Amino acid sequence: MELLRVVDKNGNFTGEIFDREYIHDNNLLHNEVSVFILNSNKEILLQKRSMTKKFNPGKWGLCAGHVSYDETLEDAALREIKEEIGLDIGLGDLNPIGDKLVLLYDKGAHITYHYYIKVDKSSDEFIIQKEELSEVKWFLIDDVLKMIKSKDNSITLKENRVDLLESLKRI
Repeated sequence: MELLRVVDKNGNFTGEIFDREYIHDNNLLHNEVSVFILNSNKEILLQKRSMTKKFNPGKWGLCAGHVSYDETLEDAALREIKEEIGLDIGLGDLNPIGDKLVLLYDKGAHITYHYYIKVDKSSDEFIIQKEELSEVKWFLIDDVLKMIKSKDNSITLKENRVDLLESLKRI
């Protein structure tokens, strides 16, 4: 059972903690983290979500996940990186980027906090979590931007991430 904190539109804890499924079923706002993994070639590592995933199966996305009730945002980001791609990094390697993104949907409303890390490894050096992912692959940031702008259905990223990707090109 994964317990999450319910938050308000500013990301403040409301005092309520529920199971992830209950939060999703009742569309309660909660915190999530998302990590852009960059290399020195201006590429971003995308993960292909497992076909068994409830949301966006088989689509390319970022290393991301829920913030458990007893975690900081940074702890959640480090945990997701370790779990999903087997990368053990320190807090000093994690860099916040951009403002939080409040996403109010009919289902799965959440606030996403973004981070980035820099890693120079080939895609086959990552140890992927098979329950979550089927593969990882490096994409040029410009190619990801083209996918977003053309509304390519194979990617989870949307236009609300374009500014973040543009800023990552300057890092």
